[in-house]
Amino acid sequence: MDKKDVIKITLELIKEKKLEKASVGEIVKRLELSPGNLYYHFRSKNEIYKKAADYSAEEIIKNLNKVRKKGDKKGYLYNLTRSLIKFLEEREEILCFLLSMKGTCFLDKELESQDILIKFKKLLLEEKNSLEDDNKILLKLSMFMGSIYEVLYINKLVKKKSLNEEEIQEISESFWGNNMLNNEYNN
Repeated sequence: MDKKDVIKITLELIKEKKLEKASVGEIVKRLELSPGNLYYHFRSKNEIYKKAADYSAEEIIKNLNKVRKKGDKKGYLYNLTRSLIKFLEEREEILCFLLSMKGTCFLDKELESQDILIKFKKLLLEEKNSLEDDNKILLKLSMFMGSIYEVLYINKLVKKKSLNEEEIQEISESFWGNNMLNNEYNN
């Protein structure tokens, strides 16, 4: 049994059936495993969710790492925003999982979505900032990620449509257009 297969099946089940109905029974049925075999590799359903969160973060960061930094930061921020949106539109199972995990009680400890934000911040900034600046940047990135999730929930999952370039540009400008990162945090 490959642990990644369990994670991928779990993500697909959450996409299909929602978090509450993605049971261990369904997972083992799809993988044609015994529950004992699954529990040998994962102590609990919560551990499966934690590993799925880690996998989702890794996939997002791997995708964002493909965006090459160009001369101007505003263009770079747009490209990162576009890359994140297109990735989540293509990988609906990860989008559904991330949406499901917001405010859930299924994890023993809080979903470490800040890992994604910290890695996203490192992609944005190369220089060392003060703790106060880091906190402001993480707050803005938290709002950014929450907004992206909500916009994609409505458009991709409810309306079944992808965002067009104009809509992505509007989202990017609403967060990054004021050059907040360029001016406020790089002084």
